[in-house]
Amino acid sequence: MNLNEITLGMRVRITAGHWAGRTGFIRHMKDGKAVIDICEPLLISELPEHLEPAPDDPLLPGWAEYDV
Repeated sequence: MNLNEITLGMRVRITAGHWAGRTGFIRHMKDGKAVIDICEPLLISELPEHLEPAPDDPLLPGWAEYDV
């Protein structure tokens, strides 16, 4: 993705690195990177090149994806 295409609250999927395949929401931008909330007790910082728009959330409200 391009840095100009990213907006706060946007749902994105991470495409590269350790967190590849995870989806989350853009919380803020810092030093040219997007800070993403992936519903874990930590925030992920990723370059815009490693992000793509994610489809609408297929889960019902109150549910979230997690790895076991």
